[in-house]
Amino acid sequence: MVRVKQLLGRKGQEVWSVDADEPVLEAIQMMADKGVGALPVTRGEGELVGVVSERDYARKVILLGRSSAETPVWQIMSSPVVTVAPDDDVRGSMQIMTEMRIR
Repeated sequence: MVRVKQLLGRKGQEVWSVDADEPVLEAIQMMADKGVGALPVTRGEGELVGVVSERDYARKVILLGRSSAETPVWQIMSSPVVTVAPDDDVRGSMQIMTEMRIR
């Protein structure tokens, strides 16, 4: 049985995140620079409070005519965050993702 930590071990240790109060423009720029489609959103001492994705940006900023430079990330992020533990098995994690329609 493959564990989540085995998959993560193949991907590297670096994690990029954005603060909830930063403008959406900064999050989108970071996603472009890092070649990722979503970022964890943190507040204060690194508390995980949400996830912001390119889909959030498209649906909650672009389609609504909002300003990327003036809209804070917390206004468009998805929350609460669903997580799994490193020792959880991949199959069970995938089942959670399917049931909740997340990735």
